[in-house]
Amino acid sequence: MISFFRNKLLWAGLGIIILAVCIFTFAFMGSTVNPTPHELPLAIVMEDEGVVLPNGEQLNFGEILVEQIRNNDKSSVDWKILNDQDEAIKNMNEKEIYGTLLLPKDLSQNIFSLLTESPKKPTTKIIINEGMNFTGANVASQITNGVLTSFNQQIQEQLFTQTEEMNTPLTVDLAKQLTNPLTIETEKINPIGTNNANGNTPALFTQLLWLTTFISSMVLFTLLKKITGGKSSFTAIASQVVSGIIFVASIAGVILFIAVQMLDVNIPSIGDMFIMMFYIGLCFFFLQNALLNWIGYPAAPLFILLFFFSMPILTLAPEMLPDVTRDWLYSWVPFRYSLEIFKDILFFDRGIFEEGIGTIGVIGLSSFIIMFLARLKPGKKVGKKEEKENQPVTV
Repeated sequence: MISFFRNKLLWAGLGIIILAVCIFTFAFMGSTVNPTPHELPLAIVMEDEGVVLPNGEQLNFGEILVEQIRNNDKSSVDWKILNDQDEAIKNMNEKEIYGTLLLPKDLSQNIFSLLTESPKKPTTKIIINEGMNFTGANVASQITNGVLTSFNQQIQEQLFTQTEEMNTPLTVDLAKQLTNPLTIETEKINPIGTNNANGNTPALFTQLLWLTTFISSMVLFTLLKKITGGKSSFTAIASQVVSGIIFVASIAGVILFIAVQMLDVNIPSIGDMFIMMFYIGLCFFFLQNALLNWIGYPAAPLFILLFFFSMPILTLAPEMLPDVTRDWLYSWVPFRYSLEIFKDILFFDRGIFEEGIGTIGVIGLSSFIIMFLARLKPGKKVGKKEEKENQPVTV
């Protein structure tokens, strides 16, 4: 028993376990345990034309709200003042804005009409870009609703002040109208639809493709080393590529079949989705094998660590990540580009390759070239005995 606890392997193993716990705890919780928005892009469309009061004073409730937003120094939101709703929709379709507040032309007129004999209920609209990121969209909805709730109270106080100045009798009906003067409508664009894991299916498809192509890469690389004795050649790498194409096509087909036929995931165009899954999976395969062909099995832990550190952050809006994670991890990992492509197909109704091959395509093409350049890698010198042992296996 004493010798067991004196064994260095026991304590070395404990040290390795503690190191692994630290790495994986930070990977899974470090960036996601307390997500807070930082410069979350929201927009406000100011169309309110104002109203002239009976005393001749000009009043514009929309301008009051915009001024308050401009003077707000909170770093959690980056407000953009836009001219019209079409511009806001365009920005949201381009995945630049999570939500928009719309202040219509007749806002001030309808607010003041509540004190007249012909009242019209003033209405504002909140437009939420749900497909951009489900978590970010929910935060945008909370913030915009909070802004309008506070604005509603200000309007209420202003109207009560006007009733006193105008000596308007406060009837029961008028009191009801002034209690909650503003109607808030909410509209969602680029909706995530049903059975889409709260908008997280792009991240799930990315995870599945990376893991399954990683397994494929390890299998084919091991087979390549066994057959060629570790010597790279054009023919061997070409066989690796052709086999990868077969593997990735099978992976994309099986994942898509299970998702649609068994799990009833809502996919607008199954054909487009298969093409993009095959395309992204192939780019992942080329990237993995480029490193494997050059540095061998030591590349495998890099792929695993990249997976564990990156996957938890993909479900969050980048504006809700810590600066360190966003600048040093999210900004360059290939998964983020896969995520955006799947969002375009699933939520934004964009055609495949609408914007070219994209960054993920450049990564895949570069990796494809590097794979073949591995045959120029200088080999290590081996003795006669090792040379005999490493003779290629004839098949």
